Amino acid sequence: MTAFRTALTDLLGIDVPILQSGMNRVAGPEMAAEVSNAGGLGILAALRLGGEELRRQIRRLRELTDRPFGVNHWLHPEVQTPVDPETIPEERIREVQGTLNHFRQRLGLPESWSRPPGLPDVLDEAFEVVLEEKVPVWSVGVGDPGPERVRRCQERGIKVIAMATTVEDSKALAASGVDAIVAQGGEAGGHRSVWAKGRPPEASAVGTLVLVPQVVDAVSVPVIAAGGIVDGRGLLAALALGAGGVMLGTRFVATRESMAPDAWKRAVLERDGSETTLTNAFTGLYGRVVRNTFADEYAASGTPPLPALIHYHAAQDIYGTAASKGEGGYFPLYSGQGIGLIHDLPGAGEVVTRIVEEARAAGFVLKSILQGS
Repeated sequence: MTAFRTALTDLLGIDVPILQSGMNRVAGPEMAAEVSNAGGLGILAALRLGGEELRRQIRRLRELTDRPFGVNHWLHPEVQTPVDPETIPEERIREVQGTLNHFRQRLGLPESWSRPPGLPDVLDEAFEVVLEEKVPVWSVGVGDPGPERVRRCQERGIKVIAMATTVEDSKALAASGVDAIVAQGGEAGGHRSVWAKGRPPEASAVGTLVLVPQVVDAVSVPVIAAGGIVDGRGLLAALALGAGGVMLGTRFVATRESMAPDAWKRAVLERDGSETTLTNAFTGLYGRVVRNTFADEYAASGTPPLPALIHYHAAQDIYGTAASKGEGGYFPLYSGQGIGLIHDLPGAGEVVTRIVEEARAAGFVLKSILQGS
């Protein structure tokens, strides 16, 4: 393991520079513990978890590992200050529900014209739990934690890592004082870590190979590469680009500990990276998914989605029913372009061990080539 020690591994207290992203509906305590026990950094998904439920899951994670781990939150402005559904015009609600009713009909669900519920305002209490429990690493996606939150974490010995899709946003995160920055390339699955209003999705779609060295040159803290990385070759390439480590999401969707529905896992195993697309059809925020009936037909309808995550609540009955029926055509299959390289369903800890072994083998081959032997 020591062959891959970096400034990042020293910072986080882990053995190998491999982090598992805190993907919602995927990363529970069992997965995070397996990754941490294997020497990487497992990260618990905490989006929409209230304070006491988060505390319960953190303590469950600590029962499963004595190694460092992380907790992930979104800090998108519409998550930090949720939009009140009552302020959304009735005609917009009816337009969205009308489009969603086509999918409900196919799944045998009743029509709905109702106003969706608002988001639970739990972020502040959840953050206090992160501080009280002295979680080793606070992981931030889709937003800037700001200097005050970073300061409060660091006073308690909590490291803060945050994700960016552009050089500009990486500089903003560095100015907030974060300990490390995740450079999320355009190949990455899941939601794009973009929080500025009006920015088109193309502006945050720079490829990992190009984005990582630019961020490395722009900031003075360790950089973590994310996007399209699923094996040891990707880890070695990221280190060559100047990153201190890698964060993987899609690879961990297809693991035994993953909480993802079977249809999602099958899509990762059976589909190809060329079949992914960027869409805001599922939550109102852009993310990369495997193309399916819902994504294609919602886009074709031209119906603008509701505000962030309220849109998800509007369609939650569709996603829940699709998941229970194993119907992948109407469920958000968040996946990166690396899915064409994933063909099995190992344990999460095995993924970490395998990537290290693959990186060592690839490094040996590269050294031999450069030496001309």
